[in-house]
Amino acid sequence: MWKLAVRFFCAMFFAAVATSQAATPDTGLYFIVLVKSSNYSQNRDGELTRLNYHFFSEVFPHNPDTPVTGSLRRDGVSSLAMFYEKRESNHYIEGGHFDTVEEADQTHPNGLYRLSVKTDKVHIVNQQLNLASDSGATEIPEPITIHLSQGGNAVAPDKLDPDQTLTISWSEYSNGRDDPRGIVDDMIFVVMQDCTGARIVHTGLPFNGPYMTWKSQEVTVDASKLKPGHPYSIFVEFPHVVDSRMAEGVPIFSSYATATYLDLVTQGEAQSNECLDSMPPMDTGQTDR
Repeated sequence: MWKLAVRFFCAMFFAAVATSQAATPDTGLYFIVLVKSSNYSQNRDGELTRLNYHFFSEVFPHNPDTPVTGSLRRDGVSSLAMFYEKRESNHYIEGGHFDTVEEADQTHPNGLYRLSVKTDKVHIVNQQLNLASDSGATEIPEPITIHLSQGGNAVAPDKLDPDQTLTISWSEYSNGRDDPRGIVDDMIFVVMQDCTGARIVHTGLPFNGPYMTWKSQEVTVDASKLKPGHPYSIFVEFPHVVDSRMAEGVPIFSSYATATYLDLVTQGEAQSNECLDSMPPMDTGQTDR
């Protein structure tokens, strides 16, 4: 009787797995995002300087060589469509940088947008996506202040010990929350770049393995990633999800986000001359370099 029960359970389990796999389409895309954000630079004393407000959209394919065509436009108005273009491993719409949130809102008002994306595996047509808070206002999270410590003690960004683990923490996520639609909770991204422009730390993206949510408080960087006498750059980003949907099996969401960039330097004498003459920008939000 026990063997029969085990066989029945196994049969039901594998049938359920097969059904689940069959119900999950292979879209070739991790997700699509629409973002209105603010970006800041932090100096060694912890002071923040606002760089810009930014509007963009991005398609994340599984394979960087996947052909992607698509567009984004405002819903219900006679606005010109913006088209996705290949940029490194993703496809991107650059909506511009602005000095004030009012300028960003005037050029790209809050409200409904429609996106269309086509690949060899999926065709999303005129999918609605809302970029507006419940109040209709642009509710970008409060600016992030980054904190650094080694051995349990605060450390200046230009005096890092390359032989100690580095802990990166941050100020409170002012409007972080779980997604009421259950698709993607508010995120935290921490990225570290070395002096050649290579990303040596990335805390992960949603729908592509583990990632950090708004509840996370710190991340550690092992000393093995640090070299003496080298500059590094980091950013911490809070994307606050405004709307999230599934379109033809692809997660799509909009967010109000903020990011803070900080330059680091390790103590000691460099053992190699591999660094670039100047640190490259970490992404399109870092407009001060």
